[in-house]
Order: sequence, then C-alpha cells, then structure tokens
Amino acid sequence: MHNRQLARGALLIALALALQGLRLVVPLPLPVSTFMIGTLVHMMLTLTLQLNGRSTALLLGALLPVTAYLQGQLAVPLLLPVVWLGNTVFVLALATLLNKKWLYLLLPPLVKAVLMLAGAWLVLELLALEQLNVRRMLLFAMSVPQLVTGIAGIALAKALLRRMRNV
Repeated sequence: MHNRQLARGALLIALALALQGLRLVVPLPLPVSTFMIGTLVHMMLTLTLQLNGRSTALLLGALLPVTAYLQGQLAVPLLLPVVWLGNTVFVLALATLLNKKWLYLLLPPLVKAVLMLAGAWLVLELLALEQLNVRRMLLFAMSVPQLVTGIAGIALAKALLRRMRNV
C-alpha cells in the first residue's frame, strides 16, 4: 500500500467508526438509531470498498462489530463473528457485483441479512435462550434492518460517489 492509500484508508475507517458512534451522542429512539446508523455504516463499507479497495473494506468490516460491542450495541459476544461474517460477505458480494446493474444493490444486503439471521439463530440455539421476546428482537435486528440499511447504504454511497466525481 502506498502512503496515500494508507492515509485514505485510515481516514475512511476513522469516519466510519465515528459515524457508528453517533448513537452515543445523538439521543434517538432505538428504531431510528438502528436504521440511521446502519445505513451510514453500510454506506461507509461501500465507499471504503470503492475508494480504497477490498482489503481496507474487509478490515473495516471486522472493526465495526468490535466497536458495536464496546458501545453496548451488540449484547451477546457470540454474535461478534456473525456480524463480522455478515460484513465480510457484504463486502465480497458487493466487490463482485459492482458492475451488475441492479444486483449490486439488492444481492449483497440480502445475502448478508440471510447469513446473519441464520448465524444469530445458531447462536441463540447454542445459548438455549428461552425468552421468546428477546429471541424475536435479536433475530429481527440481525435480518430486516440489515437488508433495509444495506440497500439504503449502497444507494447513498452511489449518490455520494456521483457527486464527488462531479466536483
């Protein structure tokens, strides 16, 4: 990596982690925070991939669940690898499909959501979690918001990149 690419990668990662930390300083209701922060995080994964490459985006994808856990947003530590794997699959699918018309917008978030739902279900089975409301909440958080914020994040990144290229 050249110094310029290293510096840009560090800045993108720092910005992504700062955006993820907004929930600590901006008092928003949980659903609003979830969808807003999730969209920004997916936007940063997409921007990092397109502006700095796959390895930096994969590094960011590994750091995001760790910081979410440290911020108290990921209550079950066994979900760390599930989120990391989801981010990894998201980045790799997006890198593969960037030149495909609509597939790049839908498939990476869909694959991530399905993978995270399956992973969360396995973790909850492993833990033998009996509280039905907690199970439902965790399974929902690992599925639908991932799909919605993934699509919104990719679309937002695409719009930002278009504006950046016009400047």
